Amino acid sequence: MLKCSPYKENGINENMNILKRYISLPNRKYDYCIVSDCPELIRTLELLYAGFLKYEAVQKYMELQIYQIGNEEYQVSFNGKTDVQNDPIRFVKNILFENPYFDESILALHGAAIGTGEMASLFLGRTCAGKTTLTAYLVNKGFKYITEDCILINYADKLVNPCPLPLHLRDGGKDVLLKNNIAPEYRYINFSSIKRYTFMPQNVETRPTPIGAIYFITRDENRNRVCSLKTEDAFIRLIKSPITWYPLRTPYIQAFKKISSLPCYQLEYSSFSFVEEIMNLHYT
Repeated sequence: MLKCSPYKENGINENMNILKRYISLPNRKYDYCIVSDCPELIRTLELLYAGFLKYEAVQKYMELQIYQIGNEEYQVSFNGKTDVQNDPIRFVKNILFENPYFDESILALHGAAIGTGEMASLFLGRTCAGKTTLTAYLVNKGFKYITEDCILINYADKLVNPCPLPLHLRDGGKDVLLKNNIAPEYRYINFSSIKRYTFMPQNVETRPTPIGAIYFITRDENRNRVCSLKTEDAFIRLIKSPITWYPLRTPYIQAFKKISSLPCYQLEYSSFSFVEEIMNLHYT
């Protein structure tokens, strides 16, 4: 929770160079206007959000102010509240996560999605299940990149809307890809809490794509296995998978039921090539 800061009363140096960018993400009711005097912060956001960071607003926006007031110390403001923090990137990410304002027609799940033929494969799993690295591997093998981290489902027609943010890999993920002879042209981000290798895949899906199957994935060093899930099991797992909290009102319950009726699988893997075989098997 933001709290009042003494720096708010002191004000900001009027002579500093103020930068302004707009994060305009799909299926949101608002853009996010970043106002800052820190060029390195803006450059980092350009790498994190790429084509979704714009010079002008696309729609109504909410403003986030971030001013550097000391060594690794920033005055941050949002929605009338001001605080002093040492991690501006985490501040931006937390605001976007806590205030997503999705369109009413959208169900947003925490996961990744790739295009397999004319259909979308969804990967849902806990943090550290390997979703980002697996997605990077499969996209390199010819599958289309739809989204990573946040899956936007128009639940009325069971379509996945593309949101192709750059992929961000930790050292471990980069090393795993290198062992599989995959070495994209990375840009390294080292600012505040973010230390990642980022790249934008070339084969990006730009159209809404029907869901072909949903895979609840688990990284297992000793086993490669896939098994079908019953609809009721898939439903229970799906209601635990949103990226933000949804009230259990009738439209959302019906949405989860509709999506859980699609082919759903438990996928345990130690080998990326095994997952690649499963993708080819299910869509050929």
